[in-house]
Amino acid sequence: MVVYLTEQGLRVSKESQRLRFESKNGKLREVRLADIDGIVVFGRVNFTAPAVQALLRRRIDVHFLTLSGNYLGKLSSPLGKNVELRIKQYETFSDEKKRLDLAKCFVRGKIFNQRQFLLRQRKKFKNSVLDKAVDFLKTSLVNIELAGSVEEIMGIEGSASKQYFNGLSVVFKELGFSFKGRVRRPPKDPVNALLSLGYMLLMARIWGFVETAGLDPYLGFLHSPDYGKPSLVLDLMEEWRPVIVDSLVVRLLGWGTVRGMDFTNEPFDDDEDEDEYGVKLTRDGLRKFVSQFQNKLKEETTYDVLGKKFKYKDIFREQVYLLARVLRGEAEKYVPFEMK
Repeated sequence: MVVYLTEQGLRVSKESQRLRFESKNGKLREVRLADIDGIVVFGRVNFTAPAVQALLRRRIDVHFLTLSGNYLGKLSSPLGKNVELRIKQYETFSDEKKRLDLAKCFVRGKIFNQRQFLLRQRKKFKNSVLDKAVDFLKTSLVNIELAGSVEEIMGIEGSASKQYFNGLSVVFKELGFSFKGRVRRPPKDPVNALLSLGYMLLMARIWGFVETAGLDPYLGFLHSPDYGKPSLVLDLMEEWRPVIVDSLVVRLLGWGTVRGMDFTNEPFDDDEDEDEYGVKLTRDGLRKFVSQFQNKLKEETTYDVLGKKFKYKDIFREQVYLLARVLRGEAEKYVPFEMK
């Protein structure tokens, strides 16, 4: 399991083969180290040296975010020993055709799922903007297959995403929230704040599987390599954005689980390095969102590659391992997950 820590001033220590989480008021809980797959920390949480050493020995990654949801970095052990797989990854990146084929798969999965999600919303909200977006995404799927370069694919993806978010703006308006388009940092409205946070949590989850599989997270096939950018993680995230994060945000706002009172634009204590203070969840709102995100990953759906039902979080892992098999030549092609 992944442990999410949102309580400020929490002390994390090691006792035998367990981690102890002790709050300022003395409240204590323990989790077996063997049960922990990763930790995501929001804000200021204190780790003792024995706890850090135990996490490193067991190769348990710790991702650090500000309370506003901005990603700071991660604590992790050295990269895995699967050198042969990483060599295959580098060779595939250098092969223009193979790289192009993988880039098409990642974007095809994303656009297909974006269109599926908008088709669901169109059943509820009749609007010409939704019609236009659905049609545009259908055309984009055709154009992806005709693309002759990664740069062309990125252009198609960018145009498709613009139309997709135009369609989502209709949905959010119906739910009582203004959304004029995707604004990443700092988020200017509650919808963008939820999307950005959700994408960060999704990235942290997939990152762990990428490194466990022995892949280099910094060398992707769609996203260009850049200093400090986990390009492969971003590649593998694409198909999941509408499936996990976008659908969750619409659900939480539609059900009233997250409301206007759960947002603030006041700076938190750990925001002193931020150039601008955007809209973000309050501490109570953050706890609610993280809890719902965890629940979403535990939902089950049919995984066509194996022909049976899995939890979403387990399909993440299977998709990463599928990519590894493709790179080793053990599987013919990467098949993106498709929303039903």
